[in-house]
Amino acid sequence: MGLIRKRLEVGGGLGKRECDVLFDTGAAACFVREDVARELTHPLPALTPLTFALGDESTLTARYTTDLQVHLDGHWIVHIFLVVPRLPVEVIIGADFLQRWKIGLDPATEEFIIDEKALEILLV
Repeated sequence: MGLIRKRLEVGGGLGKRECDVLFDTGAAACFVREDVARELTHPLPALTPLTFALGDESTLTARYTTDLQVHLDGHWIVHIFLVVPRLPVEVIIGADFLQRWKIGLDPATEEFIIDEKALEILLV
């Protein structure tokens, strides 16, 4: 599992700010802590609550979702995040984000690798 932690700008319809972001290849989805989501956006109720099992055998339930943008290497990348009350960091970027935007992680240098071709839709 790849884990990289960075301070990055994250934004939504109500503003933007620097957040503690964890890139976690073991996380199936992207998560944002509820207080951060409510500061940056107006979260929408999920159709049904979504519950995820964690590595320590506890569970995490998301009752809201929201769109956020994350600033990576000069690009604002938009994605859907699940809103949860408690997280060890403000934002977790999971495998769905990394796969969709073809972003790799280099644990040795603690950097991410961006495929500029995958971001062409954002550059127009």
